Amino acid sequence: MSGEHLISDDETRQFAEGFLAASPWLGDAEWERIVIGPNADYLAGFDGAFPADAELTEGQRWSWRVSFSDPAGTKKTLSHEVILKGLSHIVYGDHAGPDGFRYMRIQQWYTEPTEARRTIQLSASDHSSICQCALYGKIVFPTGEAESLFGKKLDLFEDQRPGGDHALKDSTPD
Repeated sequence: MSGEHLISDDETRQFAEGFLAASPWLGDAEWERIVIGPNADYLAGFDGAFPADAELTEGQRWSWRVSFSDPAGTKKTLSHEVILKGLSHIVYGDHAGPDGFRYMRIQQWYTEPTEARRTIQLSASDHSSICQCALYGKIVFPTGEAESLFGKKLDLFEDQRPGGDHALKDSTPD
C-alpha cells in the first residue's frame, strides 16, 4: 500500500465517533490524546497521560484513544491502530454469505482513491461494523443492518401482524 492511500487518524476517529453514536448501550466513553510511534510509551507520565508539551521524536505523532464499557460491563478501547486492524480484517478477510454482502460498501470505500474516499461517507452501520471487527473479530451487536435492500425493515411475520397491508384475514366463516 502506498503512502498516499493511508487511512488518516481523522478518518478512524470518525469511525469510532460513529460507532459510539450508533451504540447507545455503550457507556462511559473517555477520549484521550495520545502519542504513537517508536518508544511513545516513554513520553507518558506515571498516570499514563501524555503531557501537551511533549517533544515528539522521529516517527512519533499525536493520535487518539477512546475507552468505554460494552453491555457486559467490560472496558474496551479503540484507537487508530485497533481500527486499522478491524478494517484490514474486513478488506482482506474471506467473508461469505451475509458478512460478505454487509462488507461490500466498506471494501469499495477502501479501494477508492484517497481524495474520493475522503469525500464519501460511510454509514453509522459501516462504522459500527469496522469497530466491532476491530474489537471482537465479528459483528456482535445489531447496528441497523436489518434493513432490506429497499430501505424497509425486514419483518418475516409482517403478514401476521394486525393492521398491516398483508395481515391475515379472519379465518372464521361469515
